Amino acid sequence: MQIEKYYKLKLKMETFKFEKNYDTLNKVLYYFSFLGNIFLIYFGYFFVKSVTSSIPQLFPHQDVFFTIFVALFLTGYELTKRFTLEQLFTSALQANKVTVSLIGGFIVGMLLIAGSFYLSIKGAHRLVDNTQSITVGIDSTIAHRSDSTAKYYDKEIAYYRAQPTRSRQDRLYRDSIVNSLSQVRDTKLQAIETKVQTKATNTINTSKENDTAFLFITIFLELIIILGVGFHAYYVVGSFNETSKLLQTPKFRQLDLNLKLLKLYYQNGKKIIGDETLSYNKFKSLVDVQKITCTQKDLKSFVILCQELDLVRGYKGKRKEIVVNYPQAKQLIENQDIV
Repeated sequence: MQIEKYYKLKLKMETFKFEKNYDTLNKVLYYFSFLGNIFLIYFGYFFVKSVTSSIPQLFPHQDVFFTIFVALFLTGYELTKRFTLEQLFTSALQANKVTVSLIGGFIVGMLLIAGSFYLSIKGAHRLVDNTQSITVGIDSTIAHRSDSTAKYYDKEIAYYRAQPTRSRQDRLYRDSIVNSLSQVRDTKLQAIETKVQTKATNTINTSKENDTAFLFITIFLELIIILGVGFHAYYVVGSFNETSKLLQTPKFRQLDLNLKLLKLYYQNGKKIIGDETLSYNKFKSLVDVQKITCTQKDLKSFVILCQELDLVRGYKGKRKEIVVNYPQAKQLIENQDIV
């Protein structure tokens, strides 16, 4: 194994064990949870939009206005829910006991989830519900087929009723044919209605199955939002605690001090390549003004470290100039101290 690869693994498996190992999982869950918010907004749109569509026309372009309003409202609602849940999880992980604010945040979070769930379920139902169109189609189909069938048999019945009869036996025969045709007509009309109704019932049952599927989809979307936001809060708090413990060690206290001194040395990144460095006395005075706990030995060690890392080089006698910009210098200091 190469030494460089070894140090990278050491950084991942020993130094920042929690932060490095769970970084990818945190990003996947966190950004994937936004997909849940997008679909919940999409589902909820159909319900809220159906409500606003029932409002009488009050001003021009009302439909466009309410479309934009509904989209912005649902987006703001979902973002508020995410922020509330993230603060709730963070507070819960940091708190050592149950507090009134924590209980209040939990109640608010549950109400926001319930509201989002309700809007999404109703919207999904409006999206896939075709009961009204099925009912209209049933009535139209039954009416069309029944009219065709009834017209045919009514024409036959009228024909036989119009036939002249000379005797009572002829009249009985005619009436028997008319009755027979009437019975066949009624039977066929009933068969048409039963067939169409059965087909419509099957379609409605399929629609209800879609409602059930969307119920589970909405539950899943809410869960991935809770999981993504919750794990992100857990990751942030865990990384913070891990870094806090590391900063208690001499090695990382020195790293923290070096980064603070580097920030002053570069005057918060204002100094660029080619600028003259601060003199030792001016640098020491600046450290004292900023009230950074630092000994003279630490200052000299830091200046020597900058020279060893080739962050500065001498020019014009004792004067030195910066040869590495602030972000690169910061990275070099971090890599040198951590490894």
